[in-house]
Amino acid sequence: MTDAELAARLRTNLLGFKRLQASGTPAWNLNLPGLWASVRPAVPRVLYLQQVFFWDTGALAASLHTLEAFFEGHGIPAWRVQVPSGEPEAEHVLRQAGYRHEDAFQAMGLAFAQGPAAAPPSLPVEPVRTLEELIPFSAGIFGSDAGLQPWHLHPPAALHALVLRGEGRVLACGLSLDEGDTAGIYLVATAPEARRQGLASEVMRGLLTAARGRGLAAAVLQSTPLGHGVYQRLGFRTVGRWTNWVRRQAPPLPATGQE
Repeated sequence: MTDAELAARLRTNLLGFKRLQASGTPAWNLNLPGLWASVRPAVPRVLYLQQVFFWDTGALAASLHTLEAFFEGHGIPAWRVQVPSGEPEAEHVLRQAGYRHEDAFQAMGLAFAQGPAAAPPSLPVEPVRTLEELIPFSAGIFGSDAGLQPWHLHPPAALHALVLRGEGRVLACGLSLDEGDTAGIYLVATAPEARRQGLASEVMRGLLTAARGRGLAAAVLQSTPLGHGVYQRLGFRTVGRWTNWVRRQAPPLPATGQE
């Protein structure tokens, strides 16, 4: 499986996961030819929940004013567009429209048939039927419910969540979303007091072992620099460097006290 094929699978899976995060209220979604956008008005300053995904650069260029009205109409002060590797035309369009490149992440993929299977977890990880207890856990890690709230009691069958507990508390967790024959890995996190013990790796091993068991062909994810080495050791390879282009509204001018 080529890097381009794995990157395309990540793009498809990521869009599916983000649509799931925004599924609670139709007004949170904007569907246009060639792109999709979503908002979470309850947390207007959580940037990763205010975003745009596109698969046609021409459509992106034609929709910039509509996007601005959509986000402004929900009171969102900043939003981002993710641009996969090798799309300089999209970056040019966004730069000209006032967007700025603020950060990037590594797109990573693992084709199960192309390498040895990761060892199963050595600690007990367990599936959970609902995501209810992960909402406060995610809030402590990510500063919000990570978009879990709309569907946490009845997650779709394609979503698989694993947790690792200690003394009855969740110490680490992770999610996997099946899209076709590919598992997308999301929200892998460890409680601050339990870090540097390899717990996130244990959760990852559980997610990968389960995905192989379901007969899937690949796993894909987004990685920050902090997690890159962990995922490499599990067999993932980098298949691109995706950038986040952010549009920030200018803050209102302070009142002068004069009419």
